[in-house]
Amino acid sequence: MRPGMLTRRFALLGMPIVILAAVLLLGAYRYVVLVNLQSSTEDVAASMAQIFANTLWQDYEPLVRRAPTLSDDAIRADPLTQDLDNQVRRITRGTRVLKVKVYAPDGKTLYSNDPAQIGIDYSQRPLFRKALAGGIASNLTRREIFGALDGPVFDAVILESYVPARAPDDPSQIVAVMEIYSDITDLEGNILGRPEVRSAMLVIVVVLLFAFGVQLWVLRHAERRMAQEHAERMALVSDYAVAREADRAKSTFLANMSHELRTPLNAIMGFSEVLTLEAFGPIQQRRYVEYAADIHEAGRHLLQIIDDVLDLAKIEAGKVEIRHETVAVETVVASALDMLEPEALRFGVEIRRRFADALPAIVTDAGKLRQIVLNVASNAVKYTEGGSAVTVAVEPADGGSALRITVADTGIGMSPEELELALTPFGRVDGAMGGRRGGTGLGLPLTRRFVELLDGRFDIRSARGAGTTVTITLPLLPAD
Repeated sequence: MRPGMLTRRFALLGMPIVILAAVLLLGAYRYVVLVNLQSSTEDVAASMAQIFANTLWQDYEPLVRRAPTLSDDAIRADPLTQDLDNQVRRITRGTRVLKVKVYAPDGKTLYSNDPAQIGIDYSQRPLFRKALAGGIASNLTRREIFGALDGPVFDAVILESYVPARAPDDPSQIVAVMEIYSDITDLEGNILGRPEVRSAMLVIVVVLLFAFGVQLWVLRHAERRMAQEHAERMALVSDYAVAREADRAKSTFLANMSHELRTPLNAIMGFSEVLTLEAFGPIQQRRYVEYAADIHEAGRHLLQIIDDVLDLAKIEAGKVEIRHETVAVETVVASALDMLEPEALRFGVEIRRRFADALPAIVTDAGKLRQIVLNVASNAVKYTEGGSAVTVAVEPADGGSALRITVADTGIGMSPEELELALTPFGRVDGAMGGRRGGTGLGLPLTRRFVELLDGRFDIRSARGAGTTVTITLPLLPAD
């Protein structure tokens, strides 16, 4: 075989596969982007519909009751319709919302920023019927010209969402259906119109996967931007919305976004691991194998962030389930430390265990307790220099009515300002060891939340250069 023949054959056979993979990945990327954009915009539309039901319905309901006996001109001229138009324009000012319609349960149009549409029957439209049944139905289209609240909009990508407005005192009762048009042109363009996406899909598999990972990062950046815009829109209607509903909508948004990222992220980690292991034969350029390993490690770190975000969202939404059972604390703590031993050995850090004799059993959630110990001990190992030790102690407390778990390290420690930052979600303390060993910025905030859910006390003391001590006190029995 002539020199270079194998390389040429690999190029001739592999190029169509690479091109096909690029096309498929680009299609999957576009689909994931549009699904996330649609999901987040639907959340905003649902929040606005509930604001309508909670704050405006009481004033507007008399007109809805009279609507079957009124002519279309009478509905247009009614002062309640004019007042609703003013309220809608005030609520949507400064948002992506271009147009709003309100339908009675029988399908009749009661309000539209285009008065000529009042009275039109939408009862047979599938999207309306789905919303009337309690769901959210959307349709994504590109419009050359669209009549918006403040005048025509040209060449725009419009998401048309039908959402139910539920009675404030009875969520099972749908009092109206709202049709909300949102402009997502710039969001779609910022994500899908990047020239580096198209060019990256034409290179070899490793570079293609790396480019796809970069685009996932871009998507996460766009999601954070959408989350910020959602929070700003909710602030615009703070006089109309209940604070608890706003927090619940934010938590749901975070959970949905996190879940949508897991599928493409798992694909990236899987393919990068295949490349790292050279499962289909050796890769001549060793740097590609190193890149694949870097991609896999970055994916694993991102997956941990997503899991932490999901936990935080569940806590904020009040959806965390606590399963009380009789637990031998020393067994749970020991199993968590056993899981951490390989990491400690890799960093050259010794884990010392000091368990008091005859420790009583407690009634708590074993899974949450294990996660608490893992988070705190892992943090201690991460910020302790090699050759030093982390001490984990378990002993009775509060006169025998509780158990105390203490994790002490001799690491770099934190100043009061750094400690306050470390206890803030996504807050990370910059430093040489933190940058070398990584972290999500959610470990300590999540741990404190979990301890509070278990009716315990969380205390942390630290000093720069003198290490950190975390003390967790749990009652033997949960509070009634």
